[in-house]
Amino acid sequence: MSYTFTENDIEKLVQFTNSETRNKKAEIEFMYCPICHGGQHNDKYTFSINKNTGMFKCMRASCGKQGSFITLAKEVGFPLDFGTKEPYKKTYTTLAQKAISDITVKDSAIEYMQSRGIPEEITRQFGITTRNDKENVLAFPFYDWNGNLTMVKYRNTKFQKGDYGSKEWVSKDTKPILYGIQNVNYENDTLVITEGQIDSLSLTAAGIENALSVPMGKNNFEWINTCWDFLHRFKEIIVFGDNENGQITLVNEISQKLTRHKIKVIKQSDYHGLKDANEILQKYGKEELKKAVEQAAAQKVEHCLSMKEVQRVNISDLPHISTGIAELDRIIGGFYEGQLVVLSGKRGEGKSTLGSQFILEAVDQGVNSLIFSGELPNYMVKNWIDTQAAGADYLTPIQNITGKEIAVLYDDVRDKIENWYGDNLFIVDDNDVEGDNLLHIIESIIYRKQIKICLIDNLMCFANYDDNIYNNQGKIATRLKKIATNTQCTILLVVHERKQQGKDVSDNVSGSADITNRADVVLRLSRDSENSQGILQVAKNRLFGTLALHENQKHINTTFDELSRRISTDLSENDKKFYGWVQPKDQVIKIDTNDLPADLPF
Repeated sequence: MSYTFTENDIEKLVQFTNSETRNKKAEIEFMYCPICHGGQHNDKYTFSINKNTGMFKCMRASCGKQGSFITLAKEVGFPLDFGTKEPYKKTYTTLAQKAISDITVKDSAIEYMQSRGIPEEITRQFGITTRNDKENVLAFPFYDWNGNLTMVKYRNTKFQKGDYGSKEWVSKDTKPILYGIQNVNYENDTLVITEGQIDSLSLTAAGIENALSVPMGKNNFEWINTCWDFLHRFKEIIVFGDNENGQITLVNEISQKLTRHKIKVIKQSDYHGLKDANEILQKYGKEELKKAVEQAAAQKVEHCLSMKEVQRVNISDLPHISTGIAELDRIIGGFYEGQLVVLSGKRGEGKSTLGSQFILEAVDQGVNSLIFSGELPNYMVKNWIDTQAAGADYLTPIQNITGKEIAVLYDDVRDKIENWYGDNLFIVDDNDVEGDNLLHIIESIIYRKQIKICLIDNLMCFANYDDNIYNNQGKIATRLKKIATNTQCTILLVVHERKQQGKDVSDNVSGSADITNRADVVLRLSRDSENSQGILQVAKNRLFGTLALHENQKHINTTFDELSRRISTDLSENDKKFYGWVQPKDQVIKIDTNDLPADLPF
């Protein structure tokens, strides 16, 4: 009988453990280690599995588990297919059966349990006794829902810190199940789960039904797999873990794994500074335990808010940046913080030009702005930006050797432009960095320079993010949207269009449909290169819903000025003509065409 690992087994394990994951080149990273569950501090993404070999590792020092996929499957109780019709199942040792009524409950057990506040009748009801050879070692028999003796847990009642051996241990290779299952009332749809057996017995002594305890402490959750069907006969679970260092044990792991249940947790104030249910019983009595269970608070569901908790916001008051195109502002309201804006169009039709013009408009509003260009060296981006910032009134047209008319700026004009954008405009310098690391660099710059608008030109620069370009374009768009949301930065993403055009403008974007699905705004620019006329369409407008596509939703007519590389509209009197570096109109700098700089770029 043999087993051959496939990447599909990771997907099955993800479903089995109900885990959130992320893709990282040759590995799958789990939000929480399925073995240690992130530990006390809920450490995230410390656990990974190699997609090619199935080897796993947890980087948490207190866990450190690693090995083959078979080892991992055994650790979490995940069934593997070994090429036969019967799946792999973990086998447990079967104990010799003995009914609770046949267990001799010794006086030493009764006396110890009474010293902990547990009455004799409870000790007898649960068959708690001591070992024949060692009366200081308590024995807690675990019976399953069918009344079968499944495991036994032992506790050294005289154990002191520093002693040789263990304070608690269980019968070897037996199935771990919840303690107290045999006494459950199935008509009550609530379970109360504690960390220790004496804690669950304390609750039982206080008259609380369905009080159970985990078999092997706060770090082992194999019982969730062995008791899966049993657990799902109940709707609600109240977690009465130990109060340790300001945290209640068991809560996070149970919440993460038992997602179909309503989870409640004992309020920390109801512990009165004590550690567990038994200490509360001994100091404050049964009524205080009942009160603690009754007042248990619903565990906050991750990523879920009550609508009344959502902050009231007037959309018109949200921080936003004007686009500089009055008609576009009227439709989309400007660019709002945290938006992902897709700029699409065919090659050479002006989408990069429009993107850089949006950046200049943001700079003119005093907004920290960032440009990443994966196609142009930095000096060419700067020349492009300076030319657009100058505008036609401050440019002199000169023909190069090909006969093409180009724009020339004097240094004093460039100096004024540089002083204007100063420390508000930045560019990503490491253009040879690719993929996920590039995203990390961009995100870091956004945070550290407090960038509020970022132009990424273009999506294909991330093609090496992974082998499957189209699938990962969607992942990149998702990541960019998260960066935009987390940093409250508007991200302008330039994307190419498909060669074959359809009726839906959003569907014409090349690559994954996730690109436009993740976007808040989708703009499409097309231009007739012969007459410099074009149209700007709004294909998606998540915030306001207004589109500009067809005759009944009129698109925006545009004009392109070849010299200044600026785009304006047929309502150009409302559009930006000068940026803040410009002097008063009567001081416009006139360039003498007979006194041109010697280092022309042709």
